[in-house]
Amino acid sequence: SNRFTVIEINGLDRLGLLYDLTEALYRLNLNIGSAHVTTFGEKAIDVFYVTDLTGGKIENEPRRKQIENALTAVLRPARPAAA
Repeated sequence: SNRFTVIEINGLDRLGLLYDLTEALYRLNLNIGSAHVTTFGEKAIDVFYVTDLTGGKIENEPRRKQIENALTAVLRPARPAAA
């Protein structure tokens, strides 16, 4: 895409996954221009077309890594609370 940064997320589907992903994008100060959400059984494939707050693509590599790390954290299974 010439205007958007395309983020594809593949993982196990679970209740609240889409909410958690979009909340993470919001907290990263990204605007979602479009989203394509697909599930195949237990697998979720979500594609987001995003821009920064100025409407530009995310081209800064440290910023891209920050986004990747945040979204990867959302996909990790929740750990049980300590007793």
